[in-house]
Amino acid sequence: MLRFAFWDCDNTLVENAPLHWKKHETILLKHGYTLSPDVKHTFYQNNGNQNWQWMVENIGLTIPCEDYLKEVDAWYHANVHEVPFRGGVPWALDYFKTHGVKQCVVTNARRSSVEPMLNVKGISPYFEFAWCKENYSARKPDPMPYLTALENMERLTGQKIDKSECLAIEDDPLGVTAAHLAGLPVIQRRYERDETPSPHADISVFDEDDFIAAILNMSLSTD
Repeated sequence: MLRFAFWDCDNTLVENAPLHWKKHETILLKHGYTLSPDVKHTFYQNNGNQNWQWMVENIGLTIPCEDYLKEVDAWYHANVHEVPFRGGVPWALDYFKTHGVKQCVVTNARRSSVEPMLNVKGISPYFEFAWCKENYSARKPDPMPYLTALENMERLTGQKIDKSECLAIEDDPLGVTAAHLAGLPVIQRRYERDETPSPHADISVFDEDDFIAAILNMSLSTD
């Protein structure tokens, strides 16, 4: 039976890619810098430290990393209430909770970016923990984020976890690969309808109804 759900955060739980982009645009413009829309995809896949490094190397950003991240985080936290859930996510969170499935978040993002969003959206109580950039040394698509999150869930529950009783939910192909390499069944909730499905996904969907059906299908397949 399905007993554990491991959620990616950005663009999986919520549609926050546009807000993450806007925070950089807003703060950079304040300091006299601009970004080309061509680099949006790069920014979506990077965490804050990596985006800062990219800007230092490519647009000559001179603001110290800690100062820059404080500014973008403050702006993001002030506006995160605008971020909508992805369709079907509230249903899925309640479905897992009702059926006794323990949930956690596994993300490449910084804790200072993730936890305020979870709190503002009122979904922190659904999760046993949030496993963020600070908890491991490698990034998705490396399996380390999921492998160490599994170990943490085992510590919290005091039991050995059968990976066949787990489910990962990811939007990005890099995250799908990470979960797959960690040995977890995985649903890909594509961020864009026309995106090519990851070959490592057990199921790849875009629409809300298909997402709900995939969860029900994966739940039944582990019974």
